[in-house]
Amino acid sequence: MDSLFVAVSCLFLGVLLRRLDRLPAGADRTVSGVVIQLSAPAVCFLAARSMPISAEMLLPASMAWIVFAGAFFVFGLAGRALGLTRETFGCLMLTAGLSNVIFIGLPMIEAFFGRDLVYVAFLCDSPGVSLVLAVPGVLLASHLSPLERKEGGALREVWTSLKRVASFPPFQALVLGLALRGVDIPAWILKGISHIGMTLVPLSLFSVGLGLTLKLPKGAGRPLALGLAYKLVLAPLLMLGVAVYGFGNTGPVAQVTVFEAAMPPMVLGGILATDNGLDPTLASLLVSIGTPLSFLTLPLWHWLLAGL
Repeated sequence: MDSLFVAVSCLFLGVLLRRLDRLPAGADRTVSGVVIQLSAPAVCFLAARSMPISAEMLLPASMAWIVFAGAFFVFGLAGRALGLTRETFGCLMLTAGLSNVIFIGLPMIEAFFGRDLVYVAFLCDSPGVSLVLAVPGVLLASHLSPLERKEGGALREVWTSLKRVASFPPFQALVLGLALRGVDIPAWILKGISHIGMTLVPLSLFSVGLGLTLKLPKGAGRPLALGLAYKLVLAPLLMLGVAVYGFGNTGPVAQVTVFEAAMPPMVLGGILATDNGLDPTLASLLVSIGTPLSFLTLPLWHWLLAGL
């Protein structure tokens, strides 16, 4: 409960300090940079050294691909029924079709399941969310974007995105941790890295709180409700079905994978949607409203999964 208290408190403090204008403009991006460059790599390195290597890891690695495919089906059918535009469909795919597995997922896993299982978040991210965003996400954004594109722009963007995945500090820490699994590292160094990793929960939720805005413009209600219903309810239900009936697994790794599928919409997906002119207002709303709302739905999912 102490980790959950820290997570909720830091999210609230981020929102409060933003409203009081106590920090300079762009502070949320600065804190996010610290999380990506310092806190998350420390946790990822230690997780990679201790996580088990087995076929069970295929479940979290496939989570993002399954959820993204499910989103394509759900939003495609709903889009026709509700008369959604191409831009709104693309926005829903890039935000509500992807989980925020780092900034929200990592601290929430630590709070509800303990630090020993945070490695599942990295398995959901590196071969999953990051690659989905980099390849089908970028291609979809380029195809649906109303903005003019130069010839070959989509392929260049995919290549650029893949290079970003390879240079992503948590991914590099994961590779380094796996490479050094058999190396005896002094205990004082590992303990020091662990202390650095302890900054992950407060800083990541603080940065999210700093960036939240909760303004609902007219006409955004139905696509917003659709996106949040899929991301916070239907997507984890889909993964629960895959885990139980596809993998025959209801153990801790499967539970955390379903829990990751229940995370709020992805911030980077919202940024990609905005950069491509895919309903930027809805993208901001999905992230800003979905994140605090997930603090109500995630405990319910944990309670449900604990009974498996």
